[in-house]
Amino acid sequence: MSKENYRWLEKELPSWVKEGIVTEENAKVLLSRYAGETSTQRSSGMAFSLLGFALVGLGIISILAYNWDALGHLERTILAIALLVGAQGLSFWAKYYRPNDGSLREGSGIFWFLMMGASLAIIGQTYHLGGNMFDFLSIWLLLTFAIAWLLPSSGAAFLQIILWTAVWIMNRSDFTTLLDANIGSHLSPLLLLTIALVWIGYYVWQLKMAKNANATLLLSWGLAISLFLVFIIEIVIETHEIRNLRSILNFLALFFAIYYMAGMLYLSHGDRFWQAPFLRIGKFGALILVLYHVSFRSWLWMGGSVGYVEEPTHTSWLMISLALLFLALLVVLGRKLKQVPAEILVIATPLIFFVYSLLQNQPQPSHYAAMLFINASVLLGAIWMIVCGAKESKIGLINQGTILIALSIWIHFMDANFDLVAKGVAFIATGVAFLVMNAFLRRRLGAKA
Repeated sequence: MSKENYRWLEKELPSWVKEGIVTEENAKVLLSRYAGETSTQRSSGMAFSLLGFALVGLGIISILAYNWDALGHLERTILAIALLVGAQGLSFWAKYYRPNDGSLREGSGIFWFLMMGASLAIIGQTYHLGGNMFDFLSIWLLLTFAIAWLLPSSGAAFLQIILWTAVWIMNRSDFTTLLDANIGSHLSPLLLLTIALVWIGYYVWQLKMAKNANATLLLSWGLAISLFLVFIIEIVIETHEIRNLRSILNFLALFFAIYYMAGMLYLSHGDRFWQAPFLRIGKFGALILVLYHVSFRSWLWMGGSVGYVEEPTHTSWLMISLALLFLALLVVLGRKLKQVPAEILVIATPLIFFVYSLLQNQPQPSHYAAMLFINASVLLGAIWMIVCGAKESKIGLINQGTILIALSIWIHFMDANFDLVAKGVAFIATGVAFLVMNAFLRRRLGAKA
């Protein structure tokens, strides 16, 4: 609903209530319903505001870098103070004098965050305070972690969790040792965890106050990216010594399934692709992981280094924690849905790779039996998607299942010794079949995208 139509509805509803057309409760429901639609239409304005303030901040930093040598100590100091005070003044002016302008408040929070970093860099370079890049990032993180709460600003909170991720990774001595780099920060893990808890507190508050707001969605993307990067680093640390490929696969399968269920249960903000970061990352990660093992040549690649694969599956505190979290989410999801979900293939990915590992770990392992099991799992999961899509009249779900089947066939077809002409004809035929089936289903089932 447009802003003008919403205002018209807001004016008309009191008279409708007096005439008995709608109840007062129904009027409130209507207003809240279309208020959400109005806010989603302002998403482009919010995005341009955030981008604009970010570009202004980066532009100021670039200009300063270009003219750095021409500035004296006094000029640099005054400039650093002016940037910081100006950014803070803009932020608090937006908070107290334009409290209903969310775009301005969010953008000013980003500008404050960037100018804090610029001011720190100017002071550090001017007075040669020493330290490395990650000492600078650590101080920047400490001085800006409260911005999100003060304004509040989810844009600043997004940048903060990205900065926190960089500092946390570089603070992992086990990881920096693998890189042969002495770049750790001086912040203790306990302090970093405290900052993370403060950020999570802000995130939970935003989920309760405005779950479907674009600012909250931005936080979800920040959290999804942060957890993914931290998890990858932890996997590298856990599996570096044992070099066990199957353990890595089990880690990834658990992680993607947990992401998918968390997004499905709690952390989605709408039905659009970009409104469900956890669900989308979990789904695509799990499906790519499974499809990669559909080819009968995949076990040849994994068997290229015998020692790398023949190690027993590694169990650690991280694996146990992920397994327990997976089981807990699985129970909650089962109680909520009370039926087999359409994308059961994604949820069952850890179980599929567990059986896959058992088949590979036999005294006389049958690689073909493991590959056949993966192929059968993909086929059954895709068929179930098509069946559920037909029942619910969802063309997107039907297409998803069909694409999985087609990809599995294409993978085996590409493994075969056919020339490029035959493969090209097969791609064209499959594409035409998709278009025909899609048109047929839209007419016959009345399916919706």
